[in-house]
Amino acid sequence: MAKIFKHKTDVPYFDYKDVKTLQRFVNVYGQIETRKKTGLTESQQRRLATAIKRARHIALLPFVANN
Repeated sequence: MAKIFKHKTDVPYFDYKDVKTLQRFVNVYGQIETRKKTGLTESQQRRLATAIKRARHIALLPFVANN
């Protein structure tokens, strides 16, 4: 299990309009990756989840996987 980021300060801010970055944190089933896998702090993980949920709400990201 490789972490996405080596240093926790690599991404200080998550923008809900930056779909390419947000897709790196969503698995093939459309679920948000866990903190252990992303290597983020608690507050960064919460901001990530909020950004992904906002992107889903305005249809930039799908809610479920495309099968």
